[in-house]
Amino acid sequence: MSNYNLKSKKMCQKILFIDDTFVHHVSNLTRTFTEPKKCTSNPVIRADQPWEKDAAFVDSGLVLYDEKEKLFKAWYQGGACYGPDDNSNMCYATSQDGIVWTKPSLGLVDFEGSKDNNIVLMAECMMHDPAPIKDDADSNPERRFKAIWWGGKKCDEAVSGWQLGHCIGFSPDGIHWKEHPDNPIWKGDAEVAIPFDIVRKEGKHVMYNSQDGHGMRVVARTESDDFINWDLPSQLVFKSDDEDPPGTEMGGLCAISYDGYYIGMLYVIHNLGGIKADEWKSIVKKNKQQGFFGYPIEMNKNRCREMTTELVTSSDGINWVRTNRKPIIPFGPEGSWDEAILLPGRPIVANNQIYIYYTGVGRTAQTPGINKPQKIGKWNVDTGLATLRLDGFVSLDSGPEKAVLISKEFKLKGEYLSLNINAKSGYANVEILDDQNKPIDGFLSREIKEDELNAEITWKGKENMCELLDCTIKLKLTMERSQLYSISILSSKQK
Repeated sequence: MSNYNLKSKKMCQKILFIDDTFVHHVSNLTRTFTEPKKCTSNPVIRADQPWEKDAAFVDSGLVLYDEKEKLFKAWYQGGACYGPDDNSNMCYATSQDGIVWTKPSLGLVDFEGSKDNNIVLMAECMMHDPAPIKDDADSNPERRFKAIWWGGKKCDEAVSGWQLGHCIGFSPDGIHWKEHPDNPIWKGDAEVAIPFDIVRKEGKHVMYNSQDGHGMRVVARTESDDFINWDLPSQLVFKSDDEDPPGTEMGGLCAISYDGYYIGMLYVIHNLGGIKADEWKSIVKKNKQQGFFGYPIEMNKNRCREMTTELVTSSDGINWVRTNRKPIIPFGPEGSWDEAILLPGRPIVANNQIYIYYTGVGRTAQTPGINKPQKIGKWNVDTGLATLRLDGFVSLDSGPEKAVLISKEFKLKGEYLSLNINAKSGYANVEILDDQNKPIDGFLSREIKEDELNAEITWKGKENMCELLDCTIKLKLTMERSQLYSISILSSKQK
């Protein structure tokens, strides 16, 4: 498979096949949701320091690749959250290859009398699911990085002695942080809130958050101009439906922009134990009355749950579709570190791959209703890595019979065409049709017979597509024994 110089492309349009937005007709093609490849060194970030206690996880955290420094950078939670004064924190690590991570001694935050640690922020109250974002759109360099977490501050008037809610902090470099003086800035809607995307480039801040009042965990969406004042109440995005088994909840949403698409990782919670529909309705009703979501506290003693992740898509970041109701990354085998919980963070693109860092936990309680012995362990909450090829969330696959894809008509804005395709066992070619489905003279491509991230389309009769600019066309692809991942329409030829 050839190397693809991401910096050399001038993209007009990227076409993925997560849904049928681009598709007019297919024959003998199967849509396949690709299973990411787990790293053999997993977990790649482990809770192995005293200040991390039993947790070093990144589902709500942030991993980005710094092109200038050629360095992976991660902000993750250190220590699982058990209460307001548990010293849970946000830590920082770096990696040359995304697999072997260094936890630098930053000398910033005192932990048990020493600053010899990689903690970048330990708030006054607990830090439950710290979720940072890099913000290139903010004119204030002191707020280049932002983070939100569930925490609070001491409050004598509160019954618990703490006023809880969503808290925020700012940093110029992701290392030196300051809490907002008015934390918590957003009371209620407990648990996770995750900013949209890896790096904000423009527009409003968008947050996907848990929301109270539904009797179960759900996902909602809100916006802000300044990361401090949010449009509340947030608007419901996901809740379980009649296709889900009773006891299903939505635990969070990590979403990114990807070459014109909105792609999300939806956390799906399955409360186990053979729950009947009427029982679940009763639980939800009781939760609404008492203010709980998920199982009432007294039921947690004899129930356990699994948490997995589905790939979801959207055209606007508001209206989302559960494209494939199967885990994007499968659980590990029985007795493994990621057997029961597997929650990916926001995917990143680096080195011609998609990197998906995920939180994993093994089974810590016997599954209700299971009579055979299970391998139960006392597992830390650690971070693993799985990878996909570039654009590799979904492919259209063809077998030995000739397969055809005809696109919907669109107005052409670029002069060159390339495919991300594996055709090494077969072939693929492209033909351009007019809006009447008739072939346009000179625009039948030469065959592709390689595995290429960027297979340049060359025409038998034309040098490029410049004469078709702003014309309404369709693309017809013919394939055998091939997997098509994406089509790119470019304004300039690849270098």
